[in-house]
Amino acid sequence: MIDHALLHPTLTDAEIIDGCRLAHHFSVASVCVKPSAVSIATLALQDSTVAVGTVIGFPHGSNSTEVKRLEAASACADGATELDMVINIGKSLAGDFAYVEADIRAVCTEAHRSGAIVKVIFENDYLPNDHLKIRLCQISGQAGADFVKTSTGFASIPLANASPTSRGATPHDIILMRNHSPSNVQVKASGGIRNLATLIAFRELGATRCGTSATAEILHEYLTTHSTVISDSPSTLHPPNLATKSAY
Repeated sequence: MIDHALLHPTLTDAEIIDGCRLAHHFSVASVCVKPSAVSIATLALQDSTVAVGTVIGFPHGSNSTEVKRLEAASACADGATELDMVINIGKSLAGDFAYVEADIRAVCTEAHRSGAIVKVIFENDYLPNDHLKIRLCQISGQAGADFVKTSTGFASIPLANASPTSRGATPHDIILMRNHSPSNVQVKASGGIRNLATLIAFRELGATRCGTSATAEILHEYLTTHSTVISDSPSTLHPPNLATKSAY
């Protein structure tokens, strides 16, 4: 259920490849890489079950709808099969839900044409109330989204008269989004997931994917905890020695 995040702006191509090797080693669900690295990840994972994902309109969601659509088309052409798109946050706060739905629909239509799935990022740190989050769950379902997602993991720009904040995923939001999304729309938690307990907690609350850059640490913790179960495969306790850079 892990989407291994490789989104830090300083990551080099070599580090992206190393991150893909780690994802393959642990057989995670997907990698989520920078758009410029999709073709690199696709090649690195060509013999793997790990899906290649990327981001659209990231991290602020402010690109025009047509630019987002073109981003989606380019990513799919490069081999991405999962797209995490950011909503237009300002339009959402202003209540322009027709724009927000059309924006999501354009990306979903483009992605689905290529057989890719779409995860719609709300960036909940910037949303002032549950009513708005519920409305976005409904809109995402209507527009064809496959997932709704809590956060980018990069929400560090402060709101007016406030300090920078990035809480990321919270139990409250996972429960809310699961309860108010259509049954065919799954929930992805992201932002601040850095240990096994948090991952398990979100899964139990209804999240079917979790985005994190702390994949090695989390799964090493799991394997160590369950060492009596996997003692016949000691090599699994020694993943590639990779340093991860991300706020995700």
